Amino acid sequence: MKLKALFVVVALFALAAVSHAQFNVGMFTYTPLTSSCTGGDPLPDGTMGYIYWDVDNDGPDGTDPLPVVGNGFGEANFNEFSLNWSALFLDPGTFYFETNFTIPPNTPAPSRYYVRIVGPAVMWTSRVITVVDGYQETEMAPWTCEVTVVPCNEPTFIGIETLGGRNFLPDGATYTRCINFCAGVPTTICLGPLSADETPVGDFSGACQGTPTALAIDPAGWQYNAGTLSWCLVVTAANDGCNCFVLTDILSAENGSFDAVARDNAVELTWTTLSESEVSGYDVMRRVSGHESFAKVGTVEAANSASGSTYTFVDNGAVNGTVYEYTLSTVNLDGSLEAWGTVVTATPSAEAAVITEYALHQNYPNPFNPSTNLVFDVVSDNFVTLTVYNAMGQEVSTLVNSTMGAGRHTVSFDAANLTSGLYFYTVKIGNEFTATKKMLLVK
Repeated sequence: MKLKALFVVVALFALAAVSHAQFNVGMFTYTPLTSSCTGGDPLPDGTMGYIYWDVDNDGPDGTDPLPVVGNGFGEANFNEFSLNWSALFLDPGTFYFETNFTIPPNTPAPSRYYVRIVGPAVMWTSRVITVVDGYQETEMAPWTCEVTVVPCNEPTFIGIETLGGRNFLPDGATYTRCINFCAGVPTTICLGPLSADETPVGDFSGACQGTPTALAIDPAGWQYNAGTLSWCLVVTAANDGCNCFVLTDILSAENGSFDAVARDNAVELTWTTLSESEVSGYDVMRRVSGHESFAKVGTVEAANSASGSTYTFVDNGAVNGTVYEYTLSTVNLDGSLEAWGTVVTATPSAEAAVITEYALHQNYPNPFNPSTNLVFDVVSDNFVTLTVYNAMGQEVSTLVNSTMGAGRHTVSFDAANLTSGLYFYTVKIGNEFTATKKMLLVK
């Protein structure tokens, strides 16, 4: 809305109020000033504007000063203001001086002035006007615009081509790519083409040429997209900057559960995979608790199933009363090894030979941070599901969903990505047994 009549009334009132001034200007603009040089929202009320003196008579430049505020030679009654369009019911992004810009009669030559409006990312500069004797009402258009802050516009999708799948990385090699991020903007990183059973293993080193940024990784982790044959990870940066993605491996088998059950002078090991490709087998590694090195005690041939498999190995060389620790290594067809990293413990004894009833035991430790052990007993071979729920009854993780042999089973639960609070775990063994217990995560 343009209130021409209001401008005249206000200007006449200002003339009367500052009768000492010979040079008196009512500056305004009908042209909306926006948040970017190419449009966008109007600049908000309160955006600061400044009046400059074109002291060298050559147009706006960095040498022009603000006029000094006062009544002396070359001085003015003010030199800064703020947009006030909402208070005067003007169009958004416009302004009008409620108090006229005045200069004493002895103003120096040249009497040339212009206005700059400084937004968060742009600066608008008006045309230069020449102040003349008496009163003048002046539209400050046309305006020129200068970008003062370049917005972050880094890509939000990064595609890394991994031709050859598992063979993309030579043995022992890594792939590194430094990526620029915008603060608070989710960025999707995808690796492909890969099959569903070729799982990437990667992390961020932080080292890059530029300002490093901290990254928040989506709790869902790597997700497979069958349509694009790629594994994707979503990360969000804390600030504009960079971080280096380091791909260390592409696994041929996606690991599942790993469990050890004590027997009489024996330990029964059971493990599952979620997917397999180009795997020769699995080396079973054992050490006495407290010792440093593992030794291989057996190898189980792999099924190479895209949907995963379940394996069992009985260590008949164990001695009752000795605490053993076990781990696994995936043996690939090319002879390379991939450590599982998971270690399970069992102590064989004569009493562990037979389980006579189904049971779900209290987890240990409890409270825990960030991992704990869930223990249950199986009387005879049966299908077992072991599921963790949060306090709202929402499923957090399924730790076991397969046939388990008779005996006592211990399953590790890692809650590193969960928040503190009360959780429940439920075991269901065939149609014979179901039980639930509580556990407390404290971080």
